[in-house]
Amino acid sequence: MARAKKQPFERQDKETEKAFEAFRIYRELGSERSCAKVGEKLGKSSTLIERWSSRWDWVERVKSYDSEMDRKALKQEEKKRRDMATRHANYATVFQQKVLERLQNLNPAELSTSDMIRWFEISVKIERLSRGEPTEISTLEHGGEVTQNHEHSFDEDIEKYAEMYDRIRDKKT
Repeated sequence: MARAKKQPFERQDKETEKAFEAFRIYRELGSERSCAKVGEKLGKSSTLIERWSSRWDWVERVKSYDSEMDRKALKQEEKKRRDMATRHANYATVFQQKVLERLQNLNPAELSTSDMIRWFEISVKIERLSRGEPTEISTLEHGGEVTQNHEHSFDEDIEKYAEMYDRIRDKKT
């Protein structure tokens, strides 16, 4: 049965325990890595540490180690983002159900004009978002020969619909 290939940052075949211990210290020093610091920490000469570093290719091995740690950290962050998105989607679904239950029992005649405006504004934004459209429409000017100005006021629309709603409600009462 074939043995799995060792990672460069693991103890290598024929690498002594002491040399690997020195490498681990070097590896864990991060951006502060130096053979001199490893020598100080182990009470060994810089010459010996530099010889081990050269023989066992510490610089390349720590590059591999750093890349692996970065890859694992990114993978972990990606999982956390996915978990968060799932959790938030679940919360949103539960909350939507509660809102829909409440809306079914809501008497529109009990809502003020400002309540109706707010509900309309929210529903328009939700519809626009779900269709992939922006929720705000703003002015865009081009510095070239052509200037275009697009304006739309949801507030005016909301006021129109609120007035229409008030008229309908007044006719019913």
